[in-house]
Amino acid sequence: MKPLRIGLNGLGRIGRALFRLNRLRRQFELAMINEVNEDAANLAYLLKYDTLYGTLPERVGFGRGSLSVEGQAIPLTRCADVTAAPWREHGVDVVIDASGDARHPARMATWNDFPGWTITTHAVAHPGVRTVIFGVNERDFDARAQRRLSSSICDTVALAPLAALLEREYGIVGGFVTTLHPWLGQQRLLDGAAVGTDSDAIGSHFSLGRAAAGNLIPKPTSVVQAADIALPGLARKLQAFSYRVPTPSVCSAVLDVELERPACAHELSALLRQSEQRQAWPVLRNIGEPLVSSDFRGSEHSLIVDQRWTAVQRERRARLVYWYDNEWGYASRVLDLAAMIAHAG
Repeated sequence: MKPLRIGLNGLGRIGRALFRLNRLRRQFELAMINEVNEDAANLAYLLKYDTLYGTLPERVGFGRGSLSVEGQAIPLTRCADVTAAPWREHGVDVVIDASGDARHPARMATWNDFPGWTITTHAVAHPGVRTVIFGVNERDFDARAQRRLSSSICDTVALAPLAALLEREYGIVGGFVTTLHPWLGQQRLLDGAAVGTDSDAIGSHFSLGRAAAGNLIPKPTSVVQAADIALPGLARKLQAFSYRVPTPSVCSAVLDVELERPACAHELSALLRQSEQRQAWPVLRNIGEPLVSSDFRGSEHSLIVDQRWTAVQRERRARLVYWYDNEWGYASRVLDLAAMIAHAG
């Protein structure tokens, strides 16, 4: 059986993580890359060297209209419009849009002349795009009928499986989730004008222009709204809040919920461990060691529950602390979604 041919749109942090993961897994053929950065030498350099994940052992090069790994050329195009890139000409089966462009889910939903699949990463989905979150609704995914897909956002990929488990076993009355998210590339080393549109009724987005390495920056987050797409009704029960923190990778989050049915910490811990043992994909992991954020860098799991902090108060109020690599763990689920497409034939 021929391997699935992947086309990658965007070579930012998630795009390069997907590139590296595919080299490790060797599941798919990378048939083409589309990237608006015109400097192929710089792209090759960034693929080879990474501060967080180390140096790629293979030789990485570039040429006219291509990048290469160990001498094998990968066509490289530079189309600002993802739907205008020559995916079909290069025999691409699945386009993974890792650009982070918030306009792309809507474009994908109406992209009728591409017969293959599309997966839009780190973007809240459009009504015409199917959101697939492992540990929540992947069993309902029909690859033959559903071809415009979203892998949601990293925070939701971590929260949603946990919320789904609690909802199913105990019922959720309400609660709060607080995420601690590493800085992102558009933030600044020194105070300056804010970049982006992270503003809402709570307050100004100007704080995102403050020095990322020297501040905890409070901000709103769409983690619950994005989860509500796969878990309808969750947004009426949970509220969310986030900090951008001065670290380069790995998120942590605290989920505080009120349960409909009584529970105890021992029972809840056992439920989480049973879920880990029974899962078909590496979504949930449990740990009890005294670890810190850098220890989870490179973890392929959607979330790692830190069982040291699992607590239940008065049988109804539960607190769970979890970690997730917002790049590597998230990109792992994107490739798992492509694997589901491949298995469907």
